[in-house]
Amino acid sequence: MTTTTAAIDRERAIRADVQGELRRAIDLDELLTPGQHEVDTARRVIADRIAAADRQAQTLGHPPLDDPHGLARRLLDDLLGLGPLQPLLDDPAVEEIIINGPRRVFAISDGRKRLTDVVLDDDDALLRLVRRAIGPLGRRLDEASPMVDARLPDGSRLNAVIAPLTSGSPHVTIRKFLLRARTLDDLVGLGTLSREAADFLSAAVRAGLNILISGGTGSGKTTCLNALGAAVSGLDERVITIEETAELQLESVLPDCVALEARAPNVEGAGGVPIRQLVKNALRMRPTRIIVGEVRGDEALDMLTAMNSGHEGSMCTAHANGPREALSKLRTYALMAGEALPAQAVTEMIAEAIQLVVHLRLDAETHRRVVSSIYEVTGLEGDAVAGSEIFRLEGGRLERTGIRPRRESRLVAAGFAGLERRPS
Repeated sequence: MTTTTAAIDRERAIRADVQGELRRAIDLDELLTPGQHEVDTARRVIADRIAAADRQAQTLGHPPLDDPHGLARRLLDDLLGLGPLQPLLDDPAVEEIIINGPRRVFAISDGRKRLTDVVLDDDDALLRLVRRAIGPLGRRLDEASPMVDARLPDGSRLNAVIAPLTSGSPHVTIRKFLLRARTLDDLVGLGTLSREAADFLSAAVRAGLNILISGGTGSGKTTCLNALGAAVSGLDERVITIEETAELQLESVLPDCVALEARAPNVEGAGGVPIRQLVKNALRMRPTRIIVGEVRGDEALDMLTAMNSGHEGSMCTAHANGPREALSKLRTYALMAGEALPAQAVTEMIAEAIQLVVHLRLDAETHRRVVSSIYEVTGLEGDAVAGSEIFRLEGGRLERTGIRPRRESRLVAAGFAGLERRPS
């Protein structure tokens, strides 16, 4: 038996002893939602069993435990955390964790996906970890509710799907709450924006232009939205942020900001508060601007209505492959609202409400999140929303296209001096 195998077997034996001792001391189901008593009991039992194992090893002439502190941490993670997944959750470089069954655990760092050496015992062990994570949130995952989407206490978002919706093992995705840039200057430092484009967007925020941020999954939409929101200034501004899962951190940087978060229905299907209801309620809170973390349903109509009714400088994000596609999806979402509005009327609302579209993408070669286009909506052409690119990504750098924006006077008044010169 190799040393590694012996260490693994010894750790399994200690884990079994700890679980047996805890089973006699407390109800193990209480570890799904542990209080301080359960935490203290688990720590004491783990310390006692590790000390006993060391004494036994000395008596039998076996080598001592290599890393008793690491073993104690792993055992505590197994009991109170997410077991083998906990180190990935604790690693600040890991952005997302993808679990395709107990033996295929991937981690995404800096936009790159890698297969980790994390292995769980079996499907049941993975399912227990997920249930431990969602138990304190009042959520369930079983055959009657085989899909769950939940926000963990640290802000991470967990999605899990099990049979009968999958053909095999449970599939889990954990998107961690990471906000690497808080301002437009931070985005410049990360290479997401050029300095001139950042100055342009800062002036656009100050000028009160309504902005739609678009891009694919993981392209940095929320981070960009947070940076744009941080550019709002003045005590006269009252900003209401609305998100399905709270990620923006504008309450800490803006003098008058209220963060609202949607609530999913409980296991009985009651008590849910959708984003659309929050948008409607926000209009009664005397906001100057409304920021919606992600528009992906009928709330688009209420957002457009707010933008067209005096709430200049409002912002939202949408999943899309480009600026024009984002505007088209916004139209589709608004038509889902069931208000029986003519499609042309919704198109006109979009042309009047949205002034800029900021599109981001994840660069396939560098795995860097970049703004690839800043697109100005100029009005209608026939039955379609028209516009032109003010900035475009060329040769790896976001450059002016030479087209002068229709809102030039507002941008200049807001302090953008770049329009005084044409790009070379």
